[in-house]
Amino acid sequence: MDGGLRRHLRPLARLHAVLAALALVVVLAPVPAAHAGAPPASSVPTAQRGHSPVVVVGIPGLMWEEIDRTTMPVLWNLAQNSAIGDMSIRTATSRTCPVDGWLTLSAGQRAFSERQQYFICELPVAPERDGRGAVFPDYDDFIEENATSPYGARVGALGGAVREAGGATLAVGAGAALAAADRDGRIDRYIGEVGGLRRSDLDAATLAIIDLDGLADLYLNPPVDPDAEVDEDGPDAEEEPEPDPIQHEDRLEALAAIDDKLGQVLDLLPKNTSLMVAGVSVEAGASNLNAALLHGPGPQGRRFDGGFLTSDSTRRDGLVTLTDATTTLASTMGLPVHGMVGRVWKREERPAEFTAAIGDLADLNTAARVVGSLTAGFFAFFVALQLLIYAAAAYALHRYGDRDRKKRTLVLSVTRVVALGGAAFPVSSYLSNLIPWWSADLPQLALIGCVLLTDLVVVAIAMAGPWRRGILGPMTAVAGITTAVLFIDMCTGANLQLNSPTGYTPIVAGRFYGLGNIAFATFATGMLMTVAGVAHYLIRLGNRTAAVATALVVGTATLFVIGWPGLGTDFGGVIAIIPGLAVTVLMIAGRRVTWRWALGIVTTALVVIGLLAYLDFRQPPGERSHFGLFFDQLTGGEAVMVISRKLASMLGSLGNWQLTLLSACALLFLFAVLNKPTDWKVGALQRAYEYAPTLRAGLTGSLVTALVGFAVNDSGIAIPALALTVAVPLTLSACTWVLQQEGPREAPRPQRANSLPL
Repeated sequence: MDGGLRRHLRPLARLHAVLAALALVVVLAPVPAAHAGAPPASSVPTAQRGHSPVVVVGIPGLMWEEIDRTTMPVLWNLAQNSAIGDMSIRTATSRTCPVDGWLTLSAGQRAFSERQQYFICELPVAPERDGRGAVFPDYDDFIEENATSPYGARVGALGGAVREAGGATLAVGAGAALAAADRDGRIDRYIGEVGGLRRSDLDAATLAIIDLDGLADLYLNPPVDPDAEVDEDGPDAEEEPEPDPIQHEDRLEALAAIDDKLGQVLDLLPKNTSLMVAGVSVEAGASNLNAALLHGPGPQGRRFDGGFLTSDSTRRDGLVTLTDATTTLASTMGLPVHGMVGRVWKREERPAEFTAAIGDLADLNTAARVVGSLTAGFFAFFVALQLLIYAAAAYALHRYGDRDRKKRTLVLSVTRVVALGGAAFPVSSYLSNLIPWWSADLPQLALIGCVLLTDLVVVAIAMAGPWRRGILGPMTAVAGITTAVLFIDMCTGANLQLNSPTGYTPIVAGRFYGLGNIAFATFATGMLMTVAGVAHYLIRLGNRTAAVATALVVGTATLFVIGWPGLGTDFGGVIAIIPGLAVTVLMIAGRRVTWRWALGIVTTALVVIGLLAYLDFRQPPGERSHFGLFFDQLTGGEAVMVISRKLASMLGSLGNWQLTLLSACALLFLFAVLNKPTDWKVGALQRAYEYAPTLRAGLTGSLVTALVGFAVNDSGIAIPALALTVAVPLTLSACTWVLQQEGPREAPRPQRANSLPL
């Protein structure tokens, strides 16, 4: 190896040395206690007996857009003096039926009931009375079902923690009994209806949970028209009359009745009661973001008399989760939260005008619901468009390889523009969120229109400047815009990814902040292709050292924003980007990737992941992100369950035939069309490598990142599908430039790279 290359690779060697030192720090540093300031293991927390109770009023199906001063005046007035927010109710299944919601509140982890077959919602069955209390004789079934589920939910944890601390549980209604029961299925005091509730019952309770299931009962036991005609002489004479469809007026009446019962509860509450009102599940149909509020003293005695709710689970003002509710209740009562994955609710400022705050919460639910309904169709359109681009490009490259120059130039120019448009499509899907398309009368058309409009703008920028004349100029422009948009988005709260068809929604609840898996594939590929394009320019100027340094700086900044807790917070993304970045940098430096380099890259990835996880683990438990949680699970022996769940999701993603087909066709186009020998006996891809060797570096690094990302992310096939969607069209744009430059087959072979235009 000559001295020049040694100088190029010194930054890599120094990086490895620094990471090795950090690894030593991780190994030798003492592991902190699980909770700073926590009581010794031998001590037992004492519940707040003799104090005002913590009261939960659960209302399945409750949404802010239905709450107003006319229909629900009691709740409307209460909300004005409470902290309010949307609540994601996702449990272990995609639709949170009442039983699932109450069990999740009980466990503080996503739970479910296997009795809810085929997603048919059912109302909870009342427990058997036992003196003043009650017991579920088959509660063990719920415990066993969830203990062996991928989430390992500890059903009965909330009620059990109250009783173990010497407190008393009170349940009003069957659903409330599910949430308040301990692990033996027992509730200290059980009342069937709100009408039977007395002030003395609340005075004696530490935790009181009340089920107001009027909406769920309306849909699961719909009214039947008693005047419906029945053919007494026919074969169906004994059949029950068909239930009437639920009318809007029926729903308004149910909401008004719920509000009346809530008023009865408020009249009985002792002074200084901690009150939570939450839409713990759907009423019967598809999931939404439900309403939640907290009034009075909360965790650590803080008052919740106004503002928006938030938590470290979502890191978004006005958005919390159902599992957060359990942790918040336990923390308010001073009880341990072991096994609960939620974070305590906090209070943030909200608009001074209360109706504006309600409007913001309703808009968030509308956007999430609309995006959820359009995502499948959007991806079908997206996949079809990409496949059409590949098919048209393959035809153009084959059909016009040896035709007259004017026609060939036109066809190849159009192909190049279309390729750039295909590569810009993912970032355009994020930029389109700058326009509130979800509020349009025809949101599906508005979405496609906004994406195509922003795509056109990105392509226009790529083809407008002097860089358009170079082989990698337009490619670098599109890749650079992709990288910059997502980098800025993560640094400003990831608002473009929220409720984007290629991002994430709080209804699906796979992620609430940071970098989503699909966005990671787009961002990482855009960055690697960007540094390849910039390096090509710098190397042509004779400065390979600057090319290597630029790749390292941009790559390190990308790694930082992907992995840093509170920014990207993408555990799997860090694992995937390091090998891809290392391969790209090595190839830009002119080095071959040997097994020694491969071993060093793997070691570096493990060290960085371990360091990030450990540093995040040192934060208080309520402030940890995915990294700290995984470190805690690893040291606590729970990591195997998490890894198994993600592995199953990764393998199951292959069942998404659209993305699997897209990945296969992209690879086929890359290696069977672009790499296929032409009239010049060398494939267009190989010719592009001769003009711009760094293109190989960016493409190879992107493929490595896509492969590793597929293996370590639960999104599986979505990672390579989106990575190839960016990388392959960008590569095609470079190949069309080559074919334009070479002319007919009798043209001389191309000159050396340093004598050609950029």
